[in-house]
Amino acid sequence: MGIITLGEVQQNGTLHMEVLAKSGRLEYDLTVLFTAQGAAFVSPITYHGQIINFNRTDVMINILYTRDNEKPIQWCGCLVKTVLYKGKKYHMISCSKIGLEVNRRGSYRLYVGISGIATVDGFEGKMQVGVKDISATGFSFVAPKENLTKEGADVRLTFEAVKEDLRFDLSGRLVRKVEMNNGQIQYGCRMYVANKAVDNYIAKRQREQAAHLQNKLIEKNIDTIKKLS
Repeated sequence: MGIITLGEVQQNGTLHMEVLAKSGRLEYDLTVLFTAQGAAFVSPITYHGQIINFNRTDVMINILYTRDNEKPIQWCGCLVKTVLYKGKKYHMISCSKIGLEVNRRGSYRLYVGISGIATVDGFEGKMQVGVKDISATGFSFVAPKENLTKEGADVRLTFEAVKEDLRFDLSGRLVRKVEMNNGQIQYGCRMYVANKAVDNYIAKRQREQAAHLQNKLIEKNIDTIKKLS
């Protein structure tokens, strides 16, 4: 594997940063300018010309380092600080954990959290379900345990996004089942064909969430910027 710390990432290497918070999720593709003190330094991430403050307890930050012809390396629970180094501001990315090789990233999953109707091959009639998330390639929903069905079954899921006045009708194949702590089952499905309406809906929701979250994270206090020795 070779690389285990962010301080070993090559200059001009690409980092994909994922910021998770209760109010949404942000993603950035960053270029490593240099490394020092076991950390990677990138240009300050800004929103409307203001530096974003990621050094907070209410966000979770994961870093993915992509490499040619090799598996990406991921660091979870990273720390991102705004620093002043040789008279210039940077975001310094560090992690106390070693990096681990992972599979390539899948499609972004958008949490939905609304009711829907599912028709499943092998189960008679329609069932009321909770639509958990959707992506460009699939969807998942939650249903009572007694509605178990075999993997590989055909699934049709319909639901409405009332705010956007949209109705979705998705078809796919059941690829996984996970029993939850409350006794219900989460069903994961892969769509048979791409759905442009889903792509547009996800993109719109991502923009809304990103704007809200970045406004919340804008650096309010310039005193938090630290000078490196």
